[in-house]
Amino acid sequence: MSGLQMDYRRFQSQAQLACYTNERDAIREYDATTPITTNLMGTFKDLDYFEWAKEMDVVSWDNYPGMDTPPSFTAMCHDLMRGIGGNKPFMLMEQTPNQQNWFPFCKVKQPGEVRKLSWQAVAHGADTVRFFQMKQSLGGCERFHGAVIAHDGTEESRVFKETAALGEELDRIGRRIMGSRIESRVAIMFDWQSYWSLEGCVGPTTGFNYPNEVHRFYRALWRRNVPVDMIASTTPLARLSQYDLAIAPALITVLPGVAETLEAYVADGGTFITGYMAGIHDEHDLVVPGGYPGKLRRLMGVWVEEIDALAPGETMRSAWRHG
Repeated sequence: MSGLQMDYRRFQSQAQLACYTNERDAIREYDATTPITTNLMGTFKDLDYFEWAKEMDVVSWDNYPGMDTPPSFTAMCHDLMRGIGGNKPFMLMEQTPNQQNWFPFCKVKQPGEVRKLSWQAVAHGADTVRFFQMKQSLGGCERFHGAVIAHDGTEESRVFKETAALGEELDRIGRRIMGSRIESRVAIMFDWQSYWSLEGCVGPTTGFNYPNEVHRFYRALWRRNVPVDMIASTTPLARLSQYDLAIAPALITVLPGVAETLEAYVADGGTFITGYMAGIHDEHDLVVPGGYPGKLRRLMGVWVEEIDALAPGETMRSAWRHG
């Protein structure tokens, strides 16, 4: 059943992408120059954004962090959106200047918070910072979603004044930094195939969340101000070789050619890091026989006989023996 699930997820992503490309092509019949995009959603599970970005003139996405979203996770999402587009500047299509109405608690953004979120996007490669919505709607399911002009209809509100001040800052500084590229020596692989496989697996995955596992590695670099590119697991060797360090958290699905590319990368001097649940499945979501980590055994130089799972609070003693 897991193989069928993987095939369906691939079909679902490709079918929705086909809808987008049909609409894009219809527009192109009448407009040959205007850039065409659609707003993506960070680590959204159902769509393989590396495939979608190939069909978009510019990558754009909606940034709606929750009350408890760490700044490092938002930074990772910006880098992911930049990464799927080949490290080119992206568009912050949507953010709210105040409350987000679909959360359990519609918390007001504090003074200066939107400014920080906006400049964080620019620092990670955004060339465009936009808002939803301009004027707060009087009806509909998003009537309590924040807006530049709220229900009071005035330009004297704190939110309006902060948004206008941000616009002046961007206008004053933006022309000097538009089109800037971020140069990174570290790459992290974000792999939708592994995302689907791990979170659909009947096994030791209770409480597991693939984006959070990627973030666990990303956060350690973010805290040290190390710039990171987010890349696909199928990144060609020519591009992979530009990085001193490549990290592949929980890369359980190893697509054809990936193991060989990684072996060549390491043989040429690159450093590769992965962790648990890596290398175990092939592209059909089948376990690679012969012991873990499957297709990565030769690269990692280890053979894992068993995988154990510890319950919360449980510990285990271990001993290391040479020879």
